[in-house]
Formats: sequence, C-alpha cells, structure tokens
Amino acid sequence: MSEAVQTQRADKWLHHVRVFKTRSLATQACTKGNVTLDDQPVKPARDLRAGDVIEVVRGDLRLRLRVTAFAPRRLSAPQVSEFYENLTPQEWIEKAAELRRQKELETPHEHEMVTKPNKQQLRQLREWQEQNHSM
Repeated sequence: MSEAVQTQRADKWLHHVRVFKTRSLATQACTKGNVTLDDQPVKPARDLRAGDVIEVVRGDLRLRLRVTAFAPRRLSAPQVSEFYENLTPQEWIEKAAELRRQKELETPHEHEMVTKPNKQQLRQLREWQEQNHSM
C-alpha cells in the first residue's frame, strides 16, 4: 500500500521524535539556527534523509542525532529510539546537567518567592521583630 518515506521536513521529524514538544517550537529552533547539519543551519522545510547527523541546541543541552527512519506521526516515548541514533558525547550531557544544577542553586523556586510564610517562618519573623524593637 504505502511505501516507506525516504525524506521528511526537519521540523516535522524533530517534533515526531520528541526532541521538541510542539512543531512550532521545532520550527522556531530551526529558524534561530539552533539546528545544524554539517555545521550549516537547517531551515524548517529542509528535507532530512536517513543517515544525516544533526546537532540540536535546546537550552543548555546540545544533542547530536543520526536520522535512521521517519515516522508518519508523533511517536510514543518508547518507540523514539527506533528512529534516531543518539551520538551526543557524554561530556555535553554532563556539562548541561552541571549548568542546570548551578541554575537551581542560584535562583529560588517560583513557589518559594510567591507563597505566604508558613507557621515556622512567621514565628521566626515575630522573634526577629521583637529583638529589633527592644533595642
């Protein structure tokens, strides 16, 4: 009936193999130059072929992927490994993890900045105010 697909648009493939959550995010990444093939930026409509090795920059993480096959629609997570080979060097992954840990330490979580103080924090505030007013 239907023959195997030999090529696929870069933005579609990146979305189908779950590199990006939406196709529009994949398109934006291509437009910004965050997706490269042979050190050349990839346009969203560029046809990828089996065997192409692309590099994708997603935040602090940089991925190197070899295209092995094409899917007609977005895949479930367990199926993704059949459609690309991950060639990302381990040091890139470790560097991204370290940068992520540093950011977590530097910036407080959003819920810590927005919420009201709990009982313990209120008690500490009252004690601090009493100490400062008595002086």
